Amino acid sequence: MEYQNKNDPSELEQRKKMEQMKQEVLVKFLTKDARERLGNLRYAHPELAEEVENMLIQSALTGRLKSVIDDERLKELLQAITQPKKEHKIKFESK
Repeated sequence: MEYQNKNDPSELEQRKKMEQMKQEVLVKFLTKDARERLGNLRYAHPELAEEVENMLIQSALTGRLKSVIDDERLKELLQAITQPKKEHKIKFESK
């Protein structure tokens, strides 16, 4: 197994470019209030914030995200993501 150096300059540069691209997309497609909410979410639930950011970036890069997302729309997205999935249970009874 090959060991990868976390301080590899090319890897650090790649991460830096990805972070810059992510910030550009978020600034372009989120209002100031929505970005603040996402920043607050990052402190409380970093993995959820990362999931939302990745979803927004993927949507923007594929062209599915065409308008700016305001704070209310971001709240709706967060509720949709965090709502527990409904499970359908089928119960069989013997007679």
